[in-house]
Amino acid sequence: MKRETIIFTACGFLLGLTIGSLVIGPKVAQSKLAAPAAEQAAASEAPSPAPGSAPATGGNPMAVTQQLSTLKETIAKDPKNFDALVQLAGMYMDAAKFPQAAEYLERALAVHDDASARIDLGVCYRYAGQQDRALTEFQHAEKMAPGQWQPLFNEALVLVDLHRVDEARTLATKLQQMRPNDPDVQKLVATVK
Repeated sequence: MKRETIIFTACGFLLGLTIGSLVIGPKVAQSKLAAPAAEQAAASEAPSPAPGSAPATGGNPMAVTQQLSTLKETIAKDPKNFDALVQLAGMYMDAAKFPQAAEYLERALAVHDDASARIDLGVCYRYAGQQDRALTEFQHAEKMAPGQWQPLFNEALVLVDLHRVDEARTLATKLQQMRPNDPDVQKLVATVK
């Protein structure tokens, strides 16, 4: 594989994770899965982390383990809890455990069809080597949210993976019109020329 392709793929993956956290994160924070009232009170008394520092659970494996345990308990009690399924899938994605993340996203989508969850599922399939399934998810997400650029961007990346460069080029041109100043889109355009 070319060095540029690897770098571009890594940047695309990081962009997808960032966008997913921006789209799904606020929903999860407002859900009933947020910390219980006692933990929230304790957190409000704790000093705020310095700007740019890692989140409280970022360096604490016990906190991550506790959060995983809590989410799994929530899902055991309510197997159709969309927010818990998506949040747990996100944690598995962050750990690069894409088959496990895909399993939880599939369960979440059986409860509620959501474009962001479909995009995440497509990313999981892509990194699990299931390019055709990834392509299907991105195309479905595009139909659900026609104004969003993320499904198109990810679809173009999969098309490049599948060596369908002409189709990827068409999407890249469309993305360039939607997001003319986006450096990731510019890299995609350069890749498919």
